[in-house]
Amino acid sequence: MRIAFLNARFNGYDRGVWSGTLFHMMAALQRNCCDVTSLGTAGNALYLAGRVIRRGILLPLGKNIDYSHTVVLSKALAGIFRRRLARTHFDVIFAAAARTELAYLETDLPIVYYIDQTARQFRDYARNLRGLTDWAVEQSEHLERRAFSRAEQIVFPSSWAAKSALQDYRVAEEKINVVPMGANIEGIPEIEEVSSRRSHGPSDNCRLLFVGVDWERKGGAIALDALCKLRERGVNAELTVVGCSPPSHCIHPSMTVIPFLDKSIPEHRERFNQLLHDSDFMLFPTRREAYGIVCCEANAFGLPVLASDAGGVPVWDGENGILLPVEAGGAAYADAVQALIEHPPDYTALALGGRRTFEDRLNWDSWGRSMAQIFRELLAARAGNVSLECCADGDNHAK
Repeated sequence: MRIAFLNARFNGYDRGVWSGTLFHMMAALQRNCCDVTSLGTAGNALYLAGRVIRRGILLPLGKNIDYSHTVVLSKALAGIFRRRLARTHFDVIFAAAARTELAYLETDLPIVYYIDQTARQFRDYARNLRGLTDWAVEQSEHLERRAFSRAEQIVFPSSWAAKSALQDYRVAEEKINVVPMGANIEGIPEIEEVSSRRSHGPSDNCRLLFVGVDWERKGGAIALDALCKLRERGVNAELTVVGCSPPSHCIHPSMTVIPFLDKSIPEHRERFNQLLHDSDFMLFPTRREAYGIVCCEANAFGLPVLASDAGGVPVWDGENGILLPVEAGGAAYADAVQALIEHPPDYTALALGGRRTFEDRLNWDSWGRSMAQIFRELLAARAGNVSLECCADGDNHAK
């Protein structure tokens, strides 16, 4: 089976694209699906032009666009990738987070489209997407509808995203699959090590971990409030913030900030893994979330996750973490932490349950095996259809 990996921003080796997710996807496909080739990056000058137009012309006029999802860019990328596909024989195209690349691509190859959220869910998702013009919204919606129609199979990491495809875009149910993503980390500890670390409950210092590049969207203020509430109750808690710099007024003597860690750098990767090992709880009070890879990473280390039910978060309440309502504030997170501190066996059960969930379905090899099965079934169905058409043609000639 020869798979063409389609994404205009990914060259097959870059761990920085989509927080390393595409890199781990390709590696998992190579381990489980034989021959996988990245079609490479494309349209860099077009992306740059879009960024310049947005920042230099439109934003000063009070207009905002999503330059990465336009028909002009889609048609240009389609031409580039059509030529690249013609150079090599492939059996199937895997279009990963590639709405724009896929929408106008003309090919006879079967396409599997993987996306963590629909265009409808993506709207206003991040700060730079707020206040898009009606034109920009329609461009993205148009591309999404075309991408859905072009793909023979569509895969989402969560039921939350799949539900949007069914309800908002009327995608046929038989085209939709749900396959959770894995943890974008290396150096995962053995189960025995995790069991030893979590078997006695949380440490006396109650180390809280918050990871996110966007303080506001990831709910940083709620994590900080949880720290304050715990300390007011006499709990010796401390909070480590990784990936962003909180606003100047969000400070606390028991909060440590690590603004940036690059997991492609060995020293940074080791430090991140050590934080997952040393921490007692991960707070993930996200406001809007397509998935949350960091929850899978926490589960790999048996680190209990306290998360908000705000999208496609891979947390099942009581199994691999605690899921709180999106409107829950710092006090609710403090309550959940305190309850587990006071009942160490419950803490250990939740920690080990998280590791089991990681072993069962929140790792990349599990994802890769599921994707390989989708590819095989798609190609088998295609082959069956061809055989039926040949038989039909033969009958017609006989007549």
